[in-house]
Amino acid sequence: MEFDKYQFTTHHGITFCVSRFTVMPADRGGLRTLYFREAKAANFEVTRLLVELYDKMLARDLPCVMSVGISNPLTRSQGDLLNEQRMDLLTTTTGIFTGVAGQVPGIGKVVAPAAGYLGRRWAKDLLPTYHTGDVIVSLGAQVSGGIGPQRSTSSIIIQSRGNISYESQ
Repeated sequence: MEFDKYQFTTHHGITFCVSRFTVMPADRGGLRTLYFREAKAANFEVTRLLVELYDKMLARDLPCVMSVGISNPLTRSQGDLLNEQRMDLLTTTTGIFTGVAGQVPGIGKVVAPAAGYLGRRWAKDLLPTYHTGDVIVSLGAQVSGGIGPQRSTSSIIIQSRGNISYESQ
């Protein structure tokens, strides 16, 4: 596997160290032996998720282009900006659930507040909270050919407290 390495900075100022490489079917076994120094003690989790993502792609005999982006530890202001976005999403979700439930004939006005509350709770459980020192890991895979191009992503947050939270798409 040949690696292309570069850095990418988001509009929030979060810098990611990105490694991009192509995995052939014969290289699958070597995915667990990769070392991403930016992941530090969580390298095992990163490589485990990388193998899981590769297997999910069902690449067969096609090359799979994979990328691993690992952020620098978040500063307090970066974590605050991400958490602010989280709150905006929660507010939007509450409004959507309340609005949809309010359209139910006869009982809409009664169930709308409860639907808004339940929608907010549901979204709050799904969206992560960011803290100073957390590291964001983003994984991507792409296979071209066969039935057409396929893409998939996964991400984890290596929390400064040593916990790991998962997110997959």
